[in-house]
Amino acid sequence: MGMQYFFTGKLVVRPTHAKLTRDTEFFGKMDPYVKVQLGERIFRTRIHQEAGKTPSWTDAFQFARKNEVVLHVQVCDEDLITDDLVGTGKLSIAEYCTPEEERKKVTVPIYYKGK
Repeated sequence: MGMQYFFTGKLVVRPTHAKLTRDTEFFGKMDPYVKVQLGERIFRTRIHQEAGKTPSWTDAFQFARKNEVVLHVQVCDEDLITDDLVGTGKLSIAEYCTPEEERKKVTVPIYYKGK
């Protein structure tokens, strides 16, 4: 899944797109969204209706970074009763955060149950 972020005392994360390998729908296409978590703070993107396994988003989230070093990502499929987990990923952000206002593009691998 592609993402952009930069660090200026705050961490800005922007999920951009995904090429998902897991499809949770038997009929129709998935309606994916992303949850991004740093520490206790969680943000959620808008739902990309009928995007299937190739969704894209334009949302941007700003975290006040403290001592957190891992960004957690979860991709879900919106359903009427219970949303389905498509997959999860994590990114060690310490190596990417710099004092300069520098944008970085990274890919976060998304796995379902370790696969």
